[in-house]
Amino acid sequence: MLNPKTTPCYVCMALSLILFVLLPGEEESSAAQTLRVVYDGRAESSASTPSSTDVQLVRRYALPKARRLWRASGGCNEGFEVIDVATGSFTKAKTEQRAVLYRFCVTGHNFANNGIAIIEGGSMVAHIVYEGGEDYSIGALPDINGNGLSEIILGDGSTNQGYTTMVAILIEASPAGVKKWGIADVYEDNCGTMERCEMTAYKISVKPGPAPIFYREAYKKRNERWTRAGKATRYALRKLEGSYRLLD
Repeated sequence: MLNPKTTPCYVCMALSLILFVLLPGEEESSAAQTLRVVYDGRAESSASTPSSTDVQLVRRYALPKARRLWRASGGCNEGFEVIDVATGSFTKAKTEQRAVLYRFCVTGHNFANNGIAIIEGGSMVAHIVYEGGEDYSIGALPDINGNGLSEIILGDGSTNQGYTTMVAILIEASPAGVKKWGIADVYEDNCGTMERCEMTAYKISVKPGPAPIFYREAYKKRNERWTRAGKATRYALRKLEGSYRLLD
């Protein structure tokens, strides 16, 4: 992890690999055997580098629509940037698609107007726009509710007055619009306020099904090592505010 006293921790954090896990000591053993990792706040990784083709497609199809939308609403100067890309089946089952996260403009400290272009082949098949944070990563979950579509998970975080926090935002592009699953708190520290700071990370897992059940497991960092601070327990995602919508 980067030193949070010199560089905000959230810059170096990204989505963890999606895989099956067994949580030793979990009381609900049957659930533990089917849990999938959603996000691990201990992970350190760089965002994927979008291909030049993806960048060109987003510039061609998404940027003109974003300009019309955000310029009409005012409030920011254009600073278009393609941030990250994920692969999955976001709007059509068993179809290879790419979800490209871009930032149209920054509206304040950790506030931005963002978009997600769903690319299939050489075309944009869906376009999600939203006012959120300066999201820095995007990933795909392998269909946690059994409808055949990959869910989208976004990484966001900030440092304020020496305190760093990170969240994972879970949404899904459905035919009826964007489903907002919610927000999970995945990392926090106070390393900008004291030399011997406290770092806490959370691993978010899910038991897939028509009504997925989420779990959270806490870890503390001591002597440069992460130590589990408790068993995985059921966890309710926080309500996701704001408008996430499909743009025609």
